[in-house]
Amino acid sequence: MDRFENLNFYELLEIPVNASSFEIRQAYRNALSIYEEDSMISDAFFTDEERNVILRRIEEAFSMLIDKGHRVAYNRKMVDSGAIDASLLENIKPKPKGPIPLFSLKKTGGQETLSLKVRARIRGNNFAEVSQPVLSKDLISGKDLKKLRKHVGIAIEEIFEITRISLKVLMAIESDDVASLPQAFYLKNFLKAYAELLKLDSRKVIDGYLKNIGHLNDKK
Repeated sequence: MDRFENLNFYELLEIPVNASSFEIRQAYRNALSIYEEDSMISDAFFTDEERNVILRRIEEAFSMLIDKGHRVAYNRKMVDSGAIDASLLENIKPKPKGPIPLFSLKKTGGQETLSLKVRARIRGNNFAEVSQPVLSKDLISGKDLKKLRKHVGIAIEEIFEITRISLKVLMAIESDDVASLPQAFYLKNFLKAYAELLKLDSRKVIDGYLKNIGHLNDKK
């Protein structure tokens, strides 16, 4: 675990310091696929707690590097500390020409287009039948929501792109990480946006999720 803590964000995502935004997104997705809960690779080497620490670190790296302003500030800090060579930052790779990658869509028309694509997947995957057993439960966990999201092939980055709920919060919701969840008022609104995107009954999702969180707190 110390090895991950000592890596800078570029090393963590295994990308060059002049990586393009497209390369950052691709590296982020690859990292998630390795360390997510259902990954056989990480399951053999890390405990659940260690994996959650790594995932939070990966999310932090992505959030920092994908934002132009934050990345400039981070690069300056790394150069000042001697961690990276300033000359390597002179040629940041531009966005690729041609079709915009799915996760590069902006918040305007692109965001609406992505939302339509997500909903088309929901309609084509017998989602109503799969989601009904979850919605009928008294306690709805983050793992239940994650399972439904994955059933229709929706990446967590897509939820972020459409709803603008931070990846950190989305990961906390799906992992039932009570300590990292926002205050109840914000959590309810985030759950409502998440549920509505997946065409779920938002009232049932909110009630079931909050009951489950209360149940987890009672067990402590």
